[in-house]
Amino acid sequence: MTGYVYQTWDASFPSYEFALVEYPGRFSRFGEEPFRTLKEYIQQLDKWLVPSIRKPCVFIGHSLGSAISFALAKHMVDMKKKNEMIRLMVMLGRGPPHLKDPVESFLTMTDAEIAAELKKMSDPSTAAIYDDPDIMQMIIPMLKADSLVADELQPKTLLDIPIIVYGGDKEENVDEAFLKRWAELTTVEDFFRVRLFHGHHMFHSECGENVLKCLKEDLTNIVEKPQ
Repeated sequence: MTGYVYQTWDASFPSYEFALVEYPGRFSRFGEEPFRTLKEYIQQLDKWLVPSIRKPCVFIGHSLGSAISFALAKHMVDMKKKNEMIRLMVMLGRGPPHLKDPVESFLTMTDAEIAAELKKMSDPSTAAIYDDPDIMQMIIPMLKADSLVADELQPKTLLDIPIIVYGGDKEENVDEAFLKRWAELTTVEDFFRVRLFHGHHMFHSECGENVLKCLKEDLTNIVEKPQ
């Protein structure tokens, strides 16, 4: 998960240690070139994150982060590299990565269309920032790089890891039916579920307290349940 957005979550989970991933081109690493392929993400996560996993863990990813989380889990399974440590994957705001995303790629949009799409996806209380041309000039290269990665379809692979999916009920293109297709990627059918929250693509910002409450429930019911 991107550290800037989730840096306050660890206070709500005192028994967990959060490893917040900040990717190139974002926030504290804004001056770095963003990755443009899924392979680059997995190579770097395999080098820097996987060695630090020493106890059972949960992968949490939002939007593109959920596709990256799944790809990393698959890589760990394929390499037989600590994959038994992954007790749960929580995927937010995106359909499964083996299916084409119904959201139009930023690569085919004009700058004005990208700004309009971001405003539609965002928490209404913060959407006005996308009217600022300086901000848009800064983030558009990152968004287009993300689109290159998001457009990469992953193989349909069943993993023996529980998956929980969270989404916003106001997000037009990623509806509940599409989110439910994450079930095609897990063998642990008993724990699979989709939770919808009252919000847009950034629903975890709009209704953060409810998201954290539900996440606590899911961790208790799945991760903390005796094996």
